[in-house]
Amino acid sequence: MERMVKTMSSSLFKATLKSNWPIALGITLFILIYISTSISMFNPENAEFIESMIKVMPEGLMKALGFINLGTDLTQYLGNYLYGFIFLVFPFIYTSVVANRLIAKHVDRGSMSYLLSTPNTRVKVVTTQAVYLILSTSVIFIVLTGIAIAMSAGIWPGLLSIGLFIVLNLVTLAATLVVSGVSFLFSCIFSESRLSLAFGVGVPLLFVVCRMVHSLSEKIDWLKYLSVYTVVDVEKLLQGGPYALNVSLILIGVTVVLYGAAIFIFNKKSLII
Repeated sequence: MERMVKTMSSSLFKATLKSNWPIALGITLFILIYISTSISMFNPENAEFIESMIKVMPEGLMKALGFINLGTDLTQYLGNYLYGFIFLVFPFIYTSVVANRLIAKHVDRGSMSYLLSTPNTRVKVVTTQAVYLILSTSVIFIVLTGIAIAMSAGIWPGLLSIGLFIVLNLVTLAATLVVSGVSFLFSCIFSESRLSLAFGVGVPLLFVVCRMVHSLSEKIDWLKYLSVYTVVDVEKLLQGGPYALNVSLILIGVTVVLYGAAIFIFNKKSLII
């Protein structure tokens, strides 16, 4: 990461930030609505009542959304309520859309010729865009995690296991960065924005669908191996132990490979500029 930062263009980074910050803000605010709602809805005195209400809902839908066992403590409740769907879908929407805007859209509309006519090399341009996507995604998670912890401390002091909650967010962030790497790779492969967006959204969406439906039946349980989000196992992560560290290292390694491949491909591809 340090090496990537040294080869990036600060002026291009600022321009990219100016162009894309509204998307990051919109996604962050949207997720904050769910965070504030979920925290305010929790009540340790009626947690069992909420569990009984969940049981009368369609079992398939509840399994898909991760609501089968919300838990009776705040940490498990937030883990199952937010990280079975909300914290997977909306961050991937951000990374998919922005990844397309960072490279493929510039190539498609011809503005990449302007970027490459400056002293910036292809490697510097694509590295700058990669760093922006990684950093902006990380900042979104940091902000959301911090606000969730602050709100929990204010409304339900002492009920949130902050350490485990941070670990849960770090693993979810690591999985999201893998997904961002997939979208960024397609953005570098395709010169047409529509193709970049189709694959950059389609593949992460497939990850989400496989993650949601694999538990509906033992016959399709193998679908979990087709989704990077399967590693965001709330139950295992909240138990502690080496699981979080092991999967995080693997996810970081995959992220490095994906972004490295994207930079290499963009540097070598033929561009009509």
